[in-house]
Amino acid sequence: MRVSRMKKTLSFLFIFLIVISSVFTFPTAAFAEQQDATYKVTSKVYADAYMLINLDDDEFPVIAAKNQSKRKYPASLTKIATAAVVLNNVKNIKAKTKVSEHAVKMLQGTDAQIANLEAGDELTIEQLLYLTLVYSACDACEVLAEYTAGSVEKFVKMMNDWAKSLGCKDTHFVNADGLHDKNHYTTAEDLAKMTLAALKNEDFVKMSSTTTYKYDGTSFMHTNFMLDPFHVTYYYEYAEGIKTGSTSQAGYCVITKAAKDGYNYLAIVLDSPVKKLDGIDTKCSFVDAGTLFDWAFDSLKYATVIRMNDLVDEVPVKNGKDADTVQLVAKEDVTTLVPVSLDPSAVIVKAVDPPAELDAPVTQGDNICTAEVIYADKVIATVDLVAAKTVELSTFLTIINAVRSFFSNKIVIAIFALLIIAGVLYIIALINRIRKNKKRIAEKRRRQRELDDEINRNYYGSDYIEPPKRR
Repeated sequence: MRVSRMKKTLSFLFIFLIVISSVFTFPTAAFAEQQDATYKVTSKVYADAYMLINLDDDEFPVIAAKNQSKRKYPASLTKIATAAVVLNNVKNIKAKTKVSEHAVKMLQGTDAQIANLEAGDELTIEQLLYLTLVYSACDACEVLAEYTAGSVEKFVKMMNDWAKSLGCKDTHFVNADGLHDKNHYTTAEDLAKMTLAALKNEDFVKMSSTTTYKYDGTSFMHTNFMLDPFHVTYYYEYAEGIKTGSTSQAGYCVITKAAKDGYNYLAIVLDSPVKKLDGIDTKCSFVDAGTLFDWAFDSLKYATVIRMNDLVDEVPVKNGKDADTVQLVAKEDVTTLVPVSLDPSAVIVKAVDPPAELDAPVTQGDNICTAEVIYADKVIATVDLVAAKTVELSTFLTIINAVRSFFSNKIVIAIFALLIIAGVLYIIALINRIRKNKKRIAEKRRRQRELDDEINRNYYGSDYIEPPKRR
């Protein structure tokens, strides 16, 4: 009975070992979660903060920047957000509204730039937007805010909510026109996000690029002097739109686009000074934007930095038939902005978190991981890496490796050690039990013989002869 119980215990332990081993030898998956490339502008830029954006690259748009996360006063660049919020919330920009007395009075004594709207004037939302974006009319902003939200206060909340929805983390508006307030601030980085979002609206693009707008017999010129050939100092033939801003606290600011030979850039210039250049007092915001554009057009070019099927890395393959590794190659050509003087040998392509090992089967073209294209210690592009060839699964290696993995598992080894110890103890106990049984039987036989001898002597008396002993 005890031997039978021991067998049942060993059977249970063996089954438990198999179950535990299967649980702890299951494969586990890991998931991994890129940065904007920037180049250093070699030309003189006066602004305290700026960004230069490549409008043709969604993955690596920022190509140059300075103090892009520093909080600055935006002045009338605020009107980009104002116009965007109106366009996002007003379905019919042909609708008309009247200028309220409040909208006119709230700007009195502020020295704000206005279109001289009067209480009771009736304009379309479209007209007000043109006055806002072309001439930077603050009175038009107040009317738009009241029409869109019912009050300026509610409209400003909509502006802040919109900025947050775009991921702007350092922006806070307190008005719709950009007049100075210490609590009214943003950053070049946030302004880039807001401007790029606004540029997705065709009406915004059309209005912000208009150089002259006529209303009520008056021609209003765009405040971006880079668009006007008569402003010889500032005119930049490749510039397009968008918005300017200036206060004594904000300095001179401009956000504008430029396109040349298929290259398209957006410049955000904040807190630029007035400098005497060539003996003339010059608003350096326009000069800075032109400098950034010239630097980009002259210093950068599109180049293919890695080609399809270029070898980048190699990883081991587990249980592969006729192959124990697979090469990782570029999935496609990658073309990006690089310096004109680029030395191809200075470009490094590095796999990002490649797997330590792949499990067969692997199919040619399978996405394995990504790679970073690095130049001058900066990531300038990324590319997907794929398997260069197919590696089939080897059934034989699968079985061998499964058995090897099973028996190399620490838990399995520990359980087997316990089983061996239990087995040895069981055998020792069994041997001891057998020895005790033999002694007990031998003693029993000896006593039986003595008893038999005594009975025979009593029965036969002195004539009793003991039977011969077994040899």
